[in-house]
Amino acid sequence: MQKILFFVLVWMSIATTAFAQDDTYNKYDREGQLSKDSVNVKVMVIPTNPELYNSFYDRQMMEINNLSFYTLRDTILMTLSHKVAEVINDTVASAIVPESQSGYKEDMAFIYESITYTYELVPQPKEEVSTLNKWKTKLSKKEPKPEKRKGTFMEEGQIVTNAETRPRYTNVKIINPDFLFVLNKRYHAETFVFINQYEMEINNEISQIDIQSDNYPREIRVHYTVIDVTGKEITSGIIIRNSSSFDNKLDYLFNNSFEMIGEEIVTKMEFPVTEESTEIEVEE
Repeated sequence: MQKILFFVLVWMSIATTAFAQDDTYNKYDREGQLSKDSVNVKVMVIPTNPELYNSFYDRQMMEINNLSFYTLRDTILMTLSHKVAEVINDTVASAIVPESQSGYKEDMAFIYESITYTYELVPQPKEEVSTLNKWKTKLSKKEPKPEKRKGTFMEEGQIVTNAETRPRYTNVKIINPDFLFVLNKRYHAETFVFINQYEMEINNEISQIDIQSDNYPREIRVHYTVIDVTGKEITSGIIIRNSSSFDNKLDYLFNNSFEMIGEEIVTKMEFPVTEESTEIEVEE
């Protein structure tokens, strides 16, 4: 646990290295890089904007871990990004964007000012339809039932409320794609994983009795978006994991919950399958 906090705090304290305006970086000052070739990665992870951090349990965790709010927040956000990049790195070369570790807020400004956030319904997974079911649907010739209108509205002179049951999540929209090409030029990254928002909250279904007894799971919500270098969205959504209400130390959160979140994001990403070419010798 101490080692984890030490390395994360080191990343956050590298403030002596000035951000060069050209395309050169001192790779030895970037402690957070996971790929051996730190300027040649396929996937770049963009940490959460600190303004989109929201946790109901900061006070307990600050006391147990003897950390200030800002140190706790930044440690959680940086470690989450590190764990996601670490899991991705098992498949393809991945790293956290070096600008997030320079110690200067201005270094990330060109990224956060190039994106905006939208609050959207979680995309529904595409259902796989068998050939037999396709023929059944075609032969039945039944028109699909229209989806019920959601929200509160007037219908036949009456107020009707039809609540939306699907969850929503924070998604990223690119308003200035130039920064993607800048990162591609510097690090060769072709895919960008944005950790849009981090939340640790109480599930709405938890009873007041459970809350008073402090015997209920905490709900961790991580909103993410995966984008290619042109700004096209590959996948996005929200990952929800539970953590014990008794565990205020950071060990379990970092080594279990964050790693599982990274693994789930990887399953949603589309990595190209590379096949090794085999030369066939033809006898003359």
